[in-house]
Amino acid sequence: HGTEGLLDQRLHEALDLCLSCKACKSECPSNVDLAKLKSEVWQKKYDQFGIPTRDRMVRDSAQMAARFSGPLAPFINQLQKTQLFRSTLDKTIGIEKERTLPSYASQPFYKWFEQRKASTPANNTRQVVLFADTYLNFHEPNIGIAATELLEACGYEVIIAHVGCCQRPRISQGFLKDAKADGLQTALKLDVFLRQGLKVVVCEPSCASALNDDLPDLIEDIELGTRLKNGIQMIDVFLSEAIDAGHIEKNFETVAKEIHIHGHCHQKALYGTGSMKRFLDQTASTDIVEIPSGCCGMAGSFGYEKEHYDLSKKIGDQVLFPAIRKMSEDAAIVACGVSCRHQIEHFTGRKALHWVEVIKSQSKPI
Repeated sequence: HGTEGLLDQRLHEALDLCLSCKACKSECPSNVDLAKLKSEVWQKKYDQFGIPTRDRMVRDSAQMAARFSGPLAPFINQLQKTQLFRSTLDKTIGIEKERTLPSYASQPFYKWFEQRKASTPANNTRQVVLFADTYLNFHEPNIGIAATELLEACGYEVIIAHVGCCQRPRISQGFLKDAKADGLQTALKLDVFLRQGLKVVVCEPSCASALNDDLPDLIEDIELGTRLKNGIQMIDVFLSEAIDAGHIEKNFETVAKEIHIHGHCHQKALYGTGSMKRFLDQTASTDIVEIPSGCCGMAGSFGYEKEHYDLSKKIGDQVLFPAIRKMSEDAAIVACGVSCRHQIEHFTGRKALHWVEVIKSQSKPI
């Protein structure tokens, strides 16, 4: 009932609690994507009232990751863990002092890939493109390594797409003008592969949703948007379709006898966890359990924000954290979302793995 329209403070207070989980897109009878509406409102808020420092950090997180990974990483990582650093961020820009910001990799994934490619000749006939997202590239290259090795074991020559950020942080935080400009450049670089008929596979669900769900609505080139929607897939979906096409024998093993899955919100809303579970189910000796959890509570930067920290914990406490605490020590926890993995480790002390890290292929390409 306010008179300020999209700039009304009460609207901002309500949308501030939106986790941008995209569940509404799949569960609402009208498929209303409230996360996209929130982003539009936040852009108007920035235009009118300016950009807080904390939001600027989220906007520029991809550039910061590229700058701080590599030789600077050990120093930056140690600094981020100190009480002084965390307390300073808490008091100045509102990042909860109980949190430690994500660590940076001493060797980015793309550098590992370049070195390996130079020493390992390609011997597979089929090709697939692996999108080197910001998290995989500069924070957790172990996931990129595991994905590369799995794809190669399944008979694919892996081509890396080190082409820039998917714009997920900017899209979710409402920086749509920046996301449109830089996202178009990322899309055009990916289109080089898509026009060749190659599939681009993504490990991080929120990156996949940015590339084939959000960016197509932002950019003005409709045909390019359609190619993004059709040519970019989650890695488990791609491999599941490869099995259906008869390209891969169904012969896999896992690293644990018991695996518990927590699905990322965007993964559950847009792609499902069925393809991932299908692979895991190939191993008869492994017990697969999907935790009936909703959002983990981290939701990108939401759980790092001081005013949302307690709520972030309460969301995880509903189902996810109690389920993890009941697991045996030998059980593996699968969480494909980087935010989910950080949230789980922070509140339970258990380290979650990406799907590609728990499954190994014993298959021979057909």
